[in-house]
Amino acid sequence: MKPGRHELSEIFSKVTLYLTVNRFDAAEKLLKSTLADFGPLANVHNMLGVTYHKQSKFPDAILEFNAALRTNPDFIEAALNLSATLCDLSKYDEARKVFEKLNSQVNPRKKQPSLVLGRLADRHAKNGKAYEESGMHTEAIQEYKKALNLFSSLPDVQLSLAKLYITVGQTKKAMDEFENITSLYPELGEAHSWLGILYFKNGRKDQAKRQWEQAQQANPQDHSARAFMRISRDWPAELIK
Repeated sequence: MKPGRHELSEIFSKVTLYLTVNRFDAAEKLLKSTLADFGPLANVHNMLGVTYHKQSKFPDAILEFNAALRTNPDFIEAALNLSATLCDLSKYDEARKVFEKLNSQVNPRKKQPSLVLGRLADRHAKNGKAYEESGMHTEAIQEYKKALNLFSSLPDVQLSLAKLYITVGQTKKAMDEFENITSLYPELGEAHSWLGILYFKNGRKDQAKRQWEQAQQANPQDHSARAFMRISRDWPAELIK
């Protein structure tokens, strides 16, 4: 016999409260007893997976998210959680396969796995921003890269990653990233400005000038590129920060 909607709502309310105060054992006990009493329930398996994930018990979390998807193959939230956990373990190919399988099972007019991948990438991007604002640059870089591994068409995330490379002194990686951004998104004036700065600091003044000109064309209201062009005629490269 399946639990009623009201009964299930009360269970989830209790579990949510337990998780809020880090009473993971209590949450696990309630969810496991629910499964024992009522059999496989996709949303209960998913919540149990979330409980494990919060404790960094990733293998257990993966088992529960997979159980949720076996019970309900169209359960996008479970697929999202499963992929997030796989990404935490740097298993990006497996994360993509989750959505490839979902795509083959679900009417594409009804569900769009690409949109779900975008949601997952956005989650990593927000984590990266939080890490960056906390000064945890290595962790921020990892999160930005996870986001881009899942969903490459995120120019704002690419910009954040490239600028963060500059912050941590990885100039070559920053230059490579900005070159990629300006190739894919020539309308992004900020990327041209930064690439011009990096070129100038490396003595490539003509290339720097071209990038600043492109930055002006992309955004005539941004006067920073014009200012760089003016000062670059007289200032040594080490003064361009």
